[in-house]
Amino acid sequence: MNYEERQEIIAHSPISFGYLKRFNAAAGALHLIQGILMLTLGVVLNWPVKIYTFYLKAAGPPPWTPNPQALFSFNNLGILLASFPLISTIAHFTIAYPKNKSYNENLRKGMNPYRWYEYALSSSIMIALISTFVGILDFWSLTMIFVLNAMMIMFGYLMELVNQKTEKTNWSPFNLGCISGGLPWIVIFAYFIGAVESTSGGQGPPTFVYFILFTYFILFMVFAANMVLQYKGVGRWKDYLYGERAYIILSFIAKTLLVWLVFSGVFAPH
Repeated sequence: MNYEERQEIIAHSPISFGYLKRFNAAAGALHLIQGILMLTLGVVLNWPVKIYTFYLKAAGPPPWTPNPQALFSFNNLGILLASFPLISTIAHFTIAYPKNKSYNENLRKGMNPYRWYEYALSSSIMIALISTFVGILDFWSLTMIFVLNAMMIMFGYLMELVNQKTEKTNWSPFNLGCISGGLPWIVIFAYFIGAVESTSGGQGPPTFVYFILFTYFILFMVFAANMVLQYKGVGRWKDYLYGERAYIILSFIAKTLLVWLVFSGVFAPH
């Protein structure tokens, strides 16, 4: 599908810019409610997590051994859980109101850079949080996971940027994003499998961790599928605005599920 065809479909889309403005405002309001709930419910509940460094203890000749040191401790998970719905709140209200004109202009081109800016921060926080549940507690490993995920998101931005006026879709940014975004999941599942195998009786992490890991991974793949369907022009996805609405819905579902799965798993009375 070339640029002119995409423009024509967007111009005659049943999904209007006014509708998307209201849809973003509603999504922002729902995210805001969840963020406030997390701050209210989570602030009184502690979940102490220590983040470590594993620098070598280079005393004497090699082989040297790691010397784990607690770098810092994070005690309030509620604040962290509140962060990604609140980041989404800011993004949705921004494109619904002060940046709505710019948002609409970008949609006509078949892109939404604001989406990628928000995802680069919020989804990277989310995947770093998930990493801690499977035992990745090294600060620099978490940093690399955060950055690799953010790079994957920005490859999504690049995908939309380079394909605005191409006659044939350039899949290079998408492929590079798959590499960048896939590597953290390989590491996460390696830790998860290791945790299962090392636990007495093979029970592994708590049940809520299983739900979080596999639910978020499935949603992670659905985001990628949404982009593929858009650029393949499959069915209603020929209309870029349909895919845009799908991104808004998927973002809300992903953040809602993660927030409440974590909250119910960690904070629910046992």
